[in-house]
Amino acid sequence: MNRAAQFAVSLALLAGFGPATAQTTTVLPDPLLPPVQTAPNAADSSVRTLIPTLIALRRPTAPLAFDISPSNFPPAQYPARYLSPSQEFSVFSSASTPWTVQLEIHTAIDEQGQAIPTDRLSYRVNGGPWIKALGVPQVVMSGVGATPGWMPLRIEVALDLQGGETGGDYDFDLTFTALVLP
Repeated sequence: MNRAAQFAVSLALLAGFGPATAQTTTVLPDPLLPPVQTAPNAADSSVRTLIPTLIALRRPTAPLAFDISPSNFPPAQYPARYLSPSQEFSVFSSASTPWTVQLEIHTAIDEQGQAIPTDRLSYRVNGGPWIKALGVPQVVMSGVGATPGWMPLRIEVALDLQGGETGGDYDFDLTFTALVLP
């Protein structure tokens, strides 16, 4: 083959003519052209999430105790108020409806059958006014709609002794209930 013929065959192979090009040549999309859509505005997939409607309450693990010791008992006069350390709670709601947190305080009878009446206890929420415990559910916090994260709920309890109480180990049951209302 002469030089001109070799040049023509080489040019033909480079240009894409000939049997070898069908196996080795690939067509790449032009990056300057817009992409071709296969379906008009069709999503490739969808993501769905479900945020449950709920109310949650975090409570401390420390027990509730009153600071009564030989250094401050008996008091100089009655009635005498003894405070417990504050208890830090947190409330979270994702409900769009009203919700409440309720506190119910009951006196527990000890092994000797002794109990201090429930109405000798008072509580307050987030530094507010003192409220007498009634032995029934009492609303300590309420809201409408979702909370902006965990909301603080600080509970303080006071024991008011009148002077006729006998020595003993007294217990009180505190029950918190969080409710989503209709």
